[in-house]
Amino acid sequence: MKDILPDSSYHKVKTDMVVVFLRKSSPQDWSHVTEAEKKAKEPKVPKPEVDSSDPSSSLMTMMKQMYDEGDDDMKRTIAKAWTEARDKQATGDFGGML
Repeated sequence: MKDILPDSSYHKVKTDMVVVFLRKSSPQDWSHVTEAEKKAKEPKVPKPEVDSSDPSSSLMTMMKQMYDEGDDDMKRTIAKAWTEARDKQATGDFGGML
């Protein structure tokens, strides 16, 4: 966290909030004020687990993760695609390729 000057800092109590004014000890930009704000701004890019022995396994893991973390529309879309793919496998319909 960055240093402040407590003697030059103050607060105001308003009817619906408390406003805190903090004087910086050095004139620089702060990217965040709290640790929670810092964590929220950090990019959240999960590294995919790569299993070189079975590439379809890593694809399934990624799809499961997308389903678990997705919203309702994402879940419906994945479920629909999954169902259609299974139906095509069961009927032997491969898009007229055979």
